[in-house]
Amino acid sequence: METLESELTCPICLELFEDPLLLPCAHSLCFNCAHRILVSHCATNESVESITAFQCPTCRHVITLSQRGLDGLKRNVTLQNIIDRFQKASVSGPNSPSETRRERAFDANTMTSAEKVLCQFCDQDPAQDAVKTCVTCEVSYCDECLKATHPNKKPFTGHRLIEPIPDSHIRGLMCLEHEDEKQNLESNLTNLIKRNSELETLLAKLIQTCQHVEVSISVSHCDMLASWNML
Repeated sequence: METLESELTCPICLELFEDPLLLPCAHSLCFNCAHRILVSHCATNESVESITAFQCPTCRHVITLSQRGLDGLKRNVTLQNIIDRFQKASVSGPNSPSETRRERAFDANTMTSAEKVLCQFCDQDPAQDAVKTCVTCEVSYCDECLKATHPNKKPFTGHRLIEPIPDSHIRGLMCLEHEDEKQNLESNLTNLIKRNSELETLLAKLIQTCQHVEVSISVSHCDMLASWNML
C-alpha cells in the first residue's frame, strides 16, 4: 500500500491528489497546488488570471494556459477514481480501527461471566443468554429470537451463524474474512495505476503529434501563400 500511496501523492503538497489536473506533459497536479504556483508567480497588484504559463514541478515542462486558465486543463478523472478506491481500501489498513479489532484474540471457551453475550433482540428484561451470533446480521440471538428471525428459508439460510461472541469482536471477524478481498483490491489498484500511466504517456505522444501537425499545416499554408504571391 505504501508504494501505491507514493504513486498517488502530489509532488507539491505531498498528500494524495485532490481534484487532480492532467498536464500536457502527462503529469498530474492538485488544482489547488497549481493555483498556488500561479499565485507565487504573481507580482505585486498582479492578478492570477494574468499568468499564462508555469513549469510542471515534476519534469519542468512549460505548461501554457489558455484564456480559461487552470479551468482549461483537463481533470484526471481516472486518477481521481483510483484515489477514491485507494482511500476505501485504506479504511481496512493496519492503522484503522477494524485492523485493531482483528488483532484482538478471542476465545469463547475462556470468556468470563462479565463478557457473557446476551441476546440483542430480546424484549425480555433481563435479556436471555445468546445461543448464536449471526455474522451477517452482526447481532446475537437467544434460542427463541433466533427461531423467530432466522426461519429455515431463503435468504436466511445463507446467513452465517457461529457461537456467541461479543459485539466488539464481530467486525474484527468480518475483516479477517475480507482479507482476500482487500488483497484483490490492492492488486486491482496497482493495475489501474499502471494503466493510467500508460494512458498518460499515450496522451503526451498524441499531443506532441498534434503540435507537429499544426506546425506542418502552418508551414504549408505559408508556402502556398508565397507561391500565390509569385504568380
